[in-house]
Amino acid sequence: MEENNNDAIAQRRRALAEALRTNGEVVVTPTGEVEFKEEVEGEETPAIAVPEGKLA
Repeated sequence: MEENNNDAIAQRRRALAEALRTNGEVVVTPTGEVEFKEEVEGEETPAIAVPEGKLA
């Protein structure tokens, strides 16, 4: 069971990293967690926008 959880965590990290590389929209929550923007829609969460061609 722990292996499945570790695989899910690794897959999510890869997806977030890919979103950052491809200018996808991600937000950093006040607790420091990185989430996809669509997962926090409706909340008053400030977003960090990285200009295209710049590394975060």
